[in-house]
Amino acid sequence: MRGAWGTARLRGAGTGGRTRGAEGGTRRTPWCRAGSGLAPATSRLLTASLGGELAGWLHVRRDPARLVAHWGTLHHVQTRPELRGRGIGGALMGYVRQVAREELGLEQLHLAARGGAGLEEFYGRLGWRESGRRPGVLRFGPGDDRDEVLMDLAPL
Repeated sequence: MRGAWGTARLRGAGTGGRTRGAEGGTRRTPWCRAGSGLAPATSRLLTASLGGELAGWLHVRRDPARLVAHWGTLHHVQTRPELRGRGIGGALMGYVRQVAREELGLEQLHLAARGGAGLEEFYGRLGWRESGRRPGVLRFGPGDDRDEVLMDLAPL
């Protein structure tokens, strides 16, 4: 796999989830963070490949508590930037809907998306609806605060 996206995530996944940062320090990769929360009864890590290489992935998780066990949350929904626009994200989202319903017994899915990146439109085309917004809670840099957009998909 080529590119910084793939290199960091694959190298991190294969070395216990740590990669070297630009300053020489180490950091936990999303693979490691998602993998540490995997449990067969409550979560799945789904991947998509193209030409034998990782093209995208996501983590779906549900809470076993009785009051909320009927819904799950998507985390770390990502596709390789150079492969976007090829239907990989849409295919992953369709597959997670099936897995959530058939394997985890879920009725609803929830996610939080970064505002201002076109994600509301992407998820909207797939049947998700905006259920809330947290203004300016995501800080990407000085003067670059963005909304967190809460979205739901029901029924599955």
